[in-house]
Amino acid sequence: MQRSEARALLGVTSDDPVVVRAAYRRRLQAVHPDRNTAADATDLTIELTAAYRLLLTPEPSPGPGRHAPTAAAPPRRPPRPRPEPTLRAEAVDSDTIAVAASREETLQAVIEAAHRLGEIAYLDPQAGLVEAIVEFVEAPTSSVVMSLQGRATGVTEVFCTVEPLSGGESPPEAAVTRLVAATLAAIPLSALSG
Repeated sequence: MQRSEARALLGVTSDDPVVVRAAYRRRLQAVHPDRNTAADATDLTIELTAAYRLLLTPEPSPGPGRHAPTAAAPPRRPPRPRPEPTLRAEAVDSDTIAVAASREETLQAVIEAAHRLGEIAYLDPQAGLVEAIVEFVEAPTSSVVMSLQGRATGVTEVFCTVEPLSGGESPPEAAVTRLVAATLAAIPLSALSG
C-alpha cells in the first residue's frame, strides 16, 4: 500500500499523527466487525489498520546515492544517542506486575501505559485505579483495569484484570499482564518527573 492510498482510505491529507489517529478511530468505529455485519468488515478493518500503521511510520530518508553530497568529504555520522533509562517493571504472576518505583511514579507510568495501549476510560488517582479500553487484534475490545498497591520495599504492584466489552472471550489475562509490563518497561524515567 502506498502512502497516498493509505491517506485516501483514512480520508486524510497529511501524516499528522493526531489527524491520522482521529480519522482511524472514526473509520474503525464504522467498519469494525463488532459493529458492522457486512461480509467485508474484517478485511476493511485490516486495511484500515495497515493504512494507520503506514502513516504513523516515518517516511524513510533518501538512501545513499539518491542525492549526491555537495561537499567532497563524506558526511559525518551523528553520535549514537545513549538509550534513556527506563522503568523497571516485570510480570511476576498471571495478573501481577512488580514495578521498582514509588506508588506515585508507578501511577504516572500506568497512566502513560494506558495511553499507549488504548484510551483511558476511568481514573481514580487516590484509589490507584486506571481503566483503559484496549482494541486487541484477535480478541474483542476489552476493559483492562490496573490497580496499584504500594509496598514498603519500594516496589509497587500493579494488578491487571481484563473484561471483554462486546461479548466473546477476553484475551488471556497473563498475556495482557505481560503486554502491560512490557509497555511499562518501555517508559523512560524522564517521563515520570514533574
